[in-house]
Amino acid sequence: MSVGSMVTLAAERIVKPVEGMHRAIAAPWFAALGAVGAPVRVAHDLISRVVYGSIRIGAAAVGVGLDTRVAPDSSSADPLRAFVNGLWGDALGRHEPRVATAMSVRDSSGAPIPLGPELHAAFPDATGRLVVLVHGLVMTERSWDGTDGNPGLIRSLEDSPVLTPVAVRYNTGLAVAANGARLASLLEELHARWPQPVQSIALVGHSMGGLVIRSACAAAVHAGHGWIDDVSDVVAIGAPHRGAPLEKFVDVAARGLRVAPQTRPLADFLETRSQGIKDLRAGTIGHLPGIASSDGAQPSHVRHHFVAGVITSDPAHPVGAVVGDLMVRPASSTSAPTLEPTNVAVLGGVSHFDLLHEPAVIDHVMGWLTPSR
Repeated sequence: MSVGSMVTLAAERIVKPVEGMHRAIAAPWFAALGAVGAPVRVAHDLISRVVYGSIRIGAAAVGVGLDTRVAPDSSSADPLRAFVNGLWGDALGRHEPRVATAMSVRDSSGAPIPLGPELHAAFPDATGRLVVLVHGLVMTERSWDGTDGNPGLIRSLEDSPVLTPVAVRYNTGLAVAANGARLASLLEELHARWPQPVQSIALVGHSMGGLVIRSACAAAVHAGHGWIDDVSDVVAIGAPHRGAPLEKFVDVAARGLRVAPQTRPLADFLETRSQGIKDLRAGTIGHLPGIASSDGAQPSHVRHHFVAGVITSDPAHPVGAVVGDLMVRPASSTSAPTLEPTNVAVLGGVSHFDLLHEPAVIDHVMGWLTPSR
């Protein structure tokens, strides 16, 4: 979990396309000069190798320096690790053992909680009504915290006498189906070892987290897991059920940049984005054998609640319908294939990440999940 490994990895991924574009731009000019430009080309190639090699070595040295100052499991390292996992978490190569985030339940300090006797100590006031929180792309479970002036959803859940929040952290760069399968297995174990008899399980996901939850439900139905029978509610906040415009734009841009040799290295760089990001293009929840690729396997007894945001103060404004919360359009976040929503809330004047600590969102979620008696 070295910070240095993350810095080195980022340098590798960024320097390579820059170097490739440099060479692609220079090559036609040297080819045109022929033998006359050969000495200059030799010098150019030598200097460029030294420059780019020095940048890589410098990044590695900075990483080593950071390792001496930043503890690998500190809260300071968490955002960087989450960002690197989100961008390239499915292809970390040699950095995998030190950088990749394993899916786990986390406590308020961000430390993983083993699913054993430690659960009793971690949840001394556990109730039988679990609320599982699944964060979005390049985020961690800390995204649910909010701020001192604007507390997040987890604070309201902790204050509830009948609900117990369970925060999950995972590698958002993996395919949604892979994370869905892992979440299904994690919840099966959590369900079996929970300190109290389980009365209900509610699943709350922000952005990508909403897709991971849908995938986990499909995986649980397919595997015959017991926890799925106790799921009462699924809340998807700003989830791109029908795709995210930004990822669609990046996909088109990558295809366009591949046309010219000078920009092909940049296209290659864009193509290195993780499968998790690519899944956002169409709201994909299934890629793996045995995992449903549609919502046909979703449990029928679950209540589904969709929350969307738009940046216009009027939720019904045409501009809001087009730009949504700047990441997801309301048409995508309020409708999932074959799912009939129990409740839909579209809020005006909020961006994608504002939804995490927007008081109106928290009020909606708490109202939907708190039992009437």
